[in-house]
Amino acid sequence: MKYVVYGLGISGLSAAKYLKQAGNEVITTDDSLNNPEASAKPDQISYDSKTIISLSPGIFPTHKIFDFAKKSGAEIACDIEIFYRLNHQNNFIAITGTNGKSTTTALTGFVFKELNISSAIGGNIGIPCFDLPMDDEMTYIFETSSYQLDLLTKTHFKIAALLNITPDHLDHHGSMEAYIEAKKKIFQNQTEQDFALIDVDNENSRKVFEELKNNKNFRAKLIPISTRKIQENGVSLIAGKLVNKIAGADSHLELSSEFLSGQHNDQNMAFAFAITYCFGISDEKKIISAIQKFEGLPHRCKIVGQKDGIKFVNDSKATNAESTEPALKAFENIFWILGGRPKEGGISILAPYFNKIAKAYLIGEATEEFAKILEENSVNFEKCGDLKNAFRAAYFDAKKSSLTEKVLLLSPACASLDQWKNFEQRGDYFCKLVDEFWKS
Repeated sequence: MKYVVYGLGISGLSAAKYLKQAGNEVITTDDSLNNPEASAKPDQISYDSKTIISLSPGIFPTHKIFDFAKKSGAEIACDIEIFYRLNHQNNFIAITGTNGKSTTTALTGFVFKELNISSAIGGNIGIPCFDLPMDDEMTYIFETSSYQLDLLTKTHFKIAALLNITPDHLDHHGSMEAYIEAKKKIFQNQTEQDFALIDVDNENSRKVFEELKNNKNFRAKLIPISTRKIQENGVSLIAGKLVNKIAGADSHLELSSEFLSGQHNDQNMAFAFAITYCFGISDEKKIISAIQKFEGLPHRCKIVGQKDGIKFVNDSKATNAESTEPALKAFENIFWILGGRPKEGGISILAPYFNKIAKAYLIGEATEEFAKILEENSVNFEKCGDLKNAFRAAYFDAKKSSLTEKVLLLSPACASLDQWKNFEQRGDYFCKLVDEFWKS
């Protein structure tokens, strides 16, 4: 087989290495003119109908590589699609959604390990699929982005989970409708033996649920998930009470976690429970016990310290307003650090929670745009420029405040790329500042 690996990031290089070792013809390339990992320039490659182009998911559909493929008959796929074709005998589970998919994927993988299910997590969570162990007994649990789903054709998921859909990546997909269509591809090859788990609290994902429910050709078992209302044939988690009604069950159980707070994490736990139960684990108490041991992922609404009556919360992963919303819901008396490279829509949707903000501290490119919105909503704010200045100002303001249960929250509602390499680097620096002030 002939493969062209286009895009030489972590996943691209992982795919190229594996495919080459397996005896395939592999050509590596990307848009960089001087990448030492590239074996050829894109326009110097001979593409044909027997060529599979393993494409980095972040490449826009307007890129010239799509023209090369169309003219030559070459097939475009992402690494997950190729991985599935080589391991189609295994069970595949996929989790997607605009927000929450990393935590749900990590939590599900953790539960599977606790219950001694041979499994591995990968995909958009940062672990390339070709770095995972290959074994016929392995169950693969993938976090899947809309970019990746858009490039799937044959991949079949035994269990597919859709957490929510809010506007994101519209510059890539071109419209909200196209973004939703990409998300729906997670269900495209499911059979009557499979499970489609869908959040019915979010308007857009609920519409997908109803569409599939009314589609006579859709054969998978539909499982609604909610944190607001008990669902027939579904799973609900409301105020620490989990109700499981899948396939005739009627279980009422306690489920809360000291590590996972807020309604958004109730959703993550409900999905992890439902995925594990649908996989065939009937001991509900064992599933719950495993969920409660999970300590959460870094940079996702995680309490990283407490001092002087202040909780320090690192939510650097919140790169848009929708992903900041759960943090503002979860806490009161918030000294809020936000800003960076703004995304479409800004922070206007967060206005219902502005009454929880003691003061906001603005950083990065979004400063003037966000200052205007905060001023219009009578929110006290300060322009700080960078994270260090913002942290220092927020800490001293919180320390002298007479409020109780104060929270110093980094939840930027912005991409990090104006000042940082990625959200992880931004979050790590926040934690470093916490440690420095902790020792002072």
